Amino acid sequence: MQRMLHWHTDYPTHAEWLRPIAIAPSLTQTLSQLGTFSVQLDTLGETNQHDFADFRLPETVFSRRVTLLLDDMAVVHAQSVCTMQSQWREILHCGNTPLGTILFSGSLKLSRSEMQFATPKHYLLARRSSFDWDGDKLYLAEYFLPAIANIKAA
Repeated sequence: MQRMLHWHTDYPTHAEWLRPIAIAPSLTQTLSQLGTFSVQLDTLGETNQHDFADFRLPETVFSRRVTLLLDDMAVVHAQSVCTMQSQWREILHCGNTPLGTILFSGSLKLSRSEMQFATPKHYLLARRSSFDWDGDKLYLAEYFLPAIANIKAA
């Protein structure tokens, strides 16, 4: 049984100091302005572990899990999920390239859902949203690690 988080669109008051980073459209762009930004690919492939159970996705999905690093310090865990037949799979095979570089390049005609927030155990905050590309959806969840408190928003 997967853990179910309580997701909501209201930004949580306990993380007000993190708001400039947490509501930024692109974490890639925002974190890149704060120091040396890099992406570590953790896993890529089939999974049934994700925080999108309420979206009625198939039991098995395709997933890319990464750790976002700022000045070699892990500050965010992120997971991108799509269906096994999705055109997004090819894009998720981007290795250590930040997904945000692709999503916000303007090369794909995308629409994005409203962001939702939750407070999972072991994280300061989580946010999730989906991207629609010609009716095909990519689900993205980002989890802010406590170490992000060591950086200062620009």
